Amino acid sequence: MVELSEDFKLQYEALDSDHQKLVEMVNEISGMLDEGCAEDCKAKVVEFINFTKAHFAREEQLLTKSGYPNVENHSRHHKALDKKMDHLLEFASMVTVNELACDSLKKELVFFVMDDVISSDLDFKSFLENIPS
Repeated sequence: MVELSEDFKLQYEALDSDHQKLVEMVNEISGMLDEGCAEDCKAKVVEFINFTKAHFAREEQLLTKSGYPNVENHSRHHKALDKKMDHLLEFASMVTVNELACDSLKKELVFFVMDDVISSDLDFKSFLENIPS
């Protein structure tokens, strides 16, 4: 189970809310897999991906509008994560027939969220402190 600790919150309500939803979605998908409900998993992964893409767009729009100087680097990081979404879909399509795909999907979802929130978004946390949420 993934939790978003206070240390990883940006203290910017809209983005923290998105990040919390992403964490909840990862936990829901992992729970489905643990409970043997893998057949419904692919639809939830598609929902996760759609929400993630909308989150990336909101985040980049906010950073651009606020004048964040490294928005292009952040956008490139999102594009790299976009490519990983294809792997999430591949794993999701195989979870009903392959236990390794099930384990891989759970791990990749956690890594994906942590890569976005910890590796990337914390870079602009101090920048956000100077703009109203």
